[in-house]
Amino acid sequence: MTPTHQQLLTLALLAGMSLSASAADSVTLASPDQRVSAKVSIRNQELFYQIQLAGKTVLEDARLGVTVDGVDLGSGIKDLKYVAITEHKEQYHLNGDESLLKSHDKRVTITAEREGEPLVIQLRAFDGGLGFRYIIPGNAARKISGEATAWKLPSKTKIWFRTNTHGDYSDRAQAADIGALPVDKEVVGPLLGELPGGDGYVGITEADPWNHSGLSFRFNSGETIAAQFKYDTEWTVPGGSPTAWRVAMVGSDLNSVMQGRQLVTHLSPAPDPKLYPQGSKTPWIKPGRSAWSWLDPHARARGGVTVEHQKRFIDMAAQLGFEYNTVDDGWEMWPDKWKTLTELAAYAKSKNVKLVAWKDTADGDRVPDPADNYANLRAFLDKCRDAGLAGIKIDFLWGNPLIGEGTKTLSYMPVVYRMCAERQLVVNFHGAVKPTGQARTWPNAITQEPVLGMEAGAAPADATIVAFLCGLSGYCDYTPGVFAAGEKTEMRGKSTWTHQLALGIVFCSPVQHWASGPELTASAVPVGSLERTIYQSIPPTWDETVVLAASKPGSIAAFARRKGKDWFVGIINGNENEAVALDKLKLPFLGAKKYNCVWVADGAKPDEFQTGRSPGVSNTNPLSVKLSAGGGYVAILRSE
Repeated sequence: MTPTHQQLLTLALLAGMSLSASAADSVTLASPDQRVSAKVSIRNQELFYQIQLAGKTVLEDARLGVTVDGVDLGSGIKDLKYVAITEHKEQYHLNGDESLLKSHDKRVTITAEREGEPLVIQLRAFDGGLGFRYIIPGNAARKISGEATAWKLPSKTKIWFRTNTHGDYSDRAQAADIGALPVDKEVVGPLLGELPGGDGYVGITEADPWNHSGLSFRFNSGETIAAQFKYDTEWTVPGGSPTAWRVAMVGSDLNSVMQGRQLVTHLSPAPDPKLYPQGSKTPWIKPGRSAWSWLDPHARARGGVTVEHQKRFIDMAAQLGFEYNTVDDGWEMWPDKWKTLTELAAYAKSKNVKLVAWKDTADGDRVPDPADNYANLRAFLDKCRDAGLAGIKIDFLWGNPLIGEGTKTLSYMPVVYRMCAERQLVVNFHGAVKPTGQARTWPNAITQEPVLGMEAGAAPADATIVAFLCGLSGYCDYTPGVFAAGEKTEMRGKSTWTHQLALGIVFCSPVQHWASGPELTASAVPVGSLERTIYQSIPPTWDETVVLAASKPGSIAAFARRKGKDWFVGIINGNENEAVALDKLKLPFLGAKKYNCVWVADGAKPDEFQTGRSPGVSNTNPLSVKLSAGGGYVAILRSE
């Protein structure tokens, strides 16, 4: 049979051949390993796409298009034109789940010819999924008022998601099935879908959205998910500029789809070498663990954020070997606050501890005000630098004058990252939006809180979902480690001490804020105990991450992370009323090599640890783990 013109063009694209611009009614782009393929096509003069994994459709035909000056540029399509596919490889360092990331993709740019202005779409196919974005036509300023972009997963796919009442991602996770989605429900990403029949998983989010409006979603039918921009009805961008990337991660299992989080940073711009001459390894950017007094009941009982108890927390950080102490809300009420903060920073430095200070975006300093090139922000940051701070924690990104994940917020955040980099300050955004690749573009974006974390109290079932939702896009400042005693405790709820310890591995945060102060820490992990040694050993960043097969969102979150030659295992039980046994927990990444294992498991009571040692652990000699209701498990494996 003689191949058609379109078949020849598609074969040429898959092979990476250069072509002169040609017209077609569909274009197919495959990943370097050929397992992922995306097809863009015309149907009734509208633009559609679909994605396949290993020959099976994981995202069914759904619309493409962006509305510019009131016109949907994904409609009225006559044909598609493209020139060539190109292949790209690069690698870079990052502070987070993996230290060295390797990017490999194939790319094509498609021009959708239409009656009016054409629509240009850029596609990048990775072994772990697809990124695509639109190029806004023209040279003058243009108004965007939405997208026709949609996502349609196979029927009976189970998806996990969150709503976003306040604009700070502080709602609990939920689930629904494709075919029975609650129509008109507004949700936010990342979304995670488990395909029926064991066909794999799909993750959906965005990357590099700066100066645009943040992407959220609406269930516009029981089957289809539509793009939504909750905080802007329209916004203006320069003609010729790109939109944010729409990212679809795909994988045959939970571990492989979670590796797709790398796509978010792969699709984001590299850092400015003038600001970050060594990227994430620029010497003043230091990951670490932080003492933090906000959730500690003993600190609150002593009158909140006082100089006296901040020194106690600095002393504790020094004793534990923690790199930071974070001074939260209250320091700006100190008499002669800047002089006092400067003295406190000097005290911390004498203990080899760095100091970070909290800041409300909505207070009288008006730090989000863009007037005079953010004069208020620059003045505030100059004072932070001169006081000897190592960084700032900026809170309430949904407060006045910022509006959730709208253009005001996503225009403000890059300014903060850049101005802080100019002053060698790291940044922690709290009450914040989802990560979208800023850890690569601005490596001083050291952590972020896109979650209803421990400040709202422990929620084990929710934690076993948001660990994956947050993990699909990057880091998450969950603030683990509430070691309050008793069974009905403030914030710790129905989680055990070991659950709280394991959260420090399950959630990755390049600055990990541990929530308990000197008294609770000394009681839970006494000096000289094995549990204290394990607590002090948990690092904030990792060289490699594996999601274990025992994981099931809503029930079990089980992660193995490598630092150097050592592996750390963290498991949490989302079942608050039921114990779980994980017999013969396999760790295939260990191979036949034997490891000595030290571990912490749930004790007889929720506020007790059980510790032990297990020699000779390997893939053929697996672990056996018992989790109490709301429990946890932590292990460190070092080669024999």
